[in-house]
Amino acid sequence: MANTFSGKLVLVTGAGSGIGLEIALAFARAGARLVITDVNTGALGVAEAAVAALGASCVAVRCDVTSEEEMLGLAERVKAQAGVPDILVNNAGIGYFGLFLDTPLAAWRRVLDVNVMGVVHGIRAFLPAMRNAGGERWLVNVAPTAGFPPAPSMSAYAASKHALVGPSAVLAM
Repeated sequence: MANTFSGKLVLVTGAGSGIGLEIALAFARAGARLVITDVNTGALGVAEAAVAALGASCVAVRCDVTSEEEMLGLAERVKAQAGVPDILVNNAGIGYFGLFLDTPLAAWRRVLDVNVMGVVHGIRAFLPAMRNAGGERWLVNVAPTAGFPPAPSMSAYAASKHALVGPSAVLAM
């Protein structure tokens, strides 16, 4: 990724740990300017320091992707302070492991709210300005392969990740 992303503004949700943090670090190494979000402020602070240690410009903002209001507010704040993202990485997600009948409805709702509606909120908040800004812009919706051959103990997680494939394909059209 070296130099390809130099100076590009990249927003990564769920960047406090795991895949999101690794994505943010990779873009930082490639010279991108970053906005990173997470609901966990402690993890977000550690991630911000790790990105900054690589010499990248980084703004860390606590944001709950399940809240349409927070995502719309984030989009306004980012546009006012840093500009329109060149790349939006909808990465925030949570897992849940349990057999289908052992998975409470509250767990299903939480997983779907974060993993599916979080992406919907991100797209709806950022895509209009990204389209209006013109130029090459990218929307990345993280949907690991867990939705394709899922494990028997991850029905809610697999359903949520599989649910991202359809809208992502439609947007690509």
